[in-house]
Amino acid sequence: MNGTETFLEVRIALRGNLTNNQRVSRVAILSDIHANMHALRAVLDEIETLKIDSIVCGGDTVGYGPYPSECVKQVRQTGGVSVVGNHDYFAITEKRYPGSIPAEPESIDNPVWAGIRHAVQQLTEDDFAWLESLPHIIKIPGGVLTHAALHDPGNWPYLLSDADAIPTLEILTECQIDITFVGHTHRQEYFLLPGDPDLEELVPGSKYRLQPRSVCAVVVGSVGQPRTHDNRAGWTIWDSDERTVEFRRTPYPYREAAQAFRAARLPESSAQRLLRDG
Repeated sequence: MNGTETFLEVRIALRGNLTNNQRVSRVAILSDIHANMHALRAVLDEIETLKIDSIVCGGDTVGYGPYPSECVKQVRQTGGVSVVGNHDYFAITEKRYPGSIPAEPESIDNPVWAGIRHAVQQLTEDDFAWLESLPHIIKIPGGVLTHAALHDPGNWPYLLSDADAIPTLEILTECQIDITFVGHTHRQEYFLLPGDPDLEELVPGSKYRLQPRSVCAVVVGSVGQPRTHDNRAGWTIWDSDERTVEFRRTPYPYREAAQAFRAARLPESSAQRLLRDG
């Protein structure tokens, strides 16, 4: 996908409307659930205690974990507003074109491909139909959401550094959008164009306000498989009225979740990733 095509895809996404003409300001953004129902339930329980207007998903509802169908159904019950993630895409492709993922013996214990095979076995046709309907980019109040990056959404590039984020930030500038939210790296951080005013830190390390004349790419974290020095589920709240980004961490029974991974005969490395503090 070239830059012109990406620009057009973003413009098409802007025609959509999450709000359906209803007032929506505070949006909970959940990404990279990865079939971890223990984590998803805990986050949704916490959201019920907060003043949240809407829930959106940044993709990768499936993959790695034991509960792909249950997590798809739960996301749909929250409103079903989601973009597609790379693991979602891999599962769709393997279902529709069997043999599209590696089948060599050494791939059996690969956590990515093992999770995809498990998802293909567990997802219903209705689940697959929903996953296939998901776009790469959607509009949310005050910004847009995609799984990996705006500048090449179909190839899933990682935003791991300021340099990685520049092409996505330039698209925001070109489209006159202040902010995009992404998942994919399983971290929580943000990126700005060189020279743009930094976000105003309201709560150290967790809550920030977007400054005028800034464009920002926010990495929202992972509900089901955080890869930081924190076992808790990671997600983000965006308040488009206040222009604030709040990184949230929710405790969940990760040891029970790891046991569920083992019970599903998924690779031990996937279970261990939930137990590691980093």
